[in-house]
Amino acid sequence: MMKLPLIAALIVIEAAGAARADASKGAMLAAQLCATCHAVQPGQASPKAGAPPFPSVAADPSITIFSLRAFLRTPHWTMPNIMLKPDDIDDIASYIVSLKTKQ
Repeated sequence: MMKLPLIAALIVIEAAGAARADASKGAMLAAQLCATCHAVQPGQASPKAGAPPFPSVAADPSITIFSLRAFLRTPHWTMPNIMLKPDDIDDIASYIVSLKTKQ
């Protein structure tokens, strides 16, 4: 029974963060910082083999703004060590999630 309030709280926190994020700024940041490796817009191919296109990332049912924020905050050996500000992470994550409806 304790799980329901926790789940509700997480949904509220995620929705509040999404409301602050700016997907259009995220698109601009993605074009500047991510497009060297990733296709950041629908219809593009990723310049770097193995770098998933952002529309494909967005299409994954397990991808949420919360999971993207966590992913972008942790270093990954397959990605350059780009230091992003928390607001930039939120904006890029919001942009990627916005691609879900544009498939």
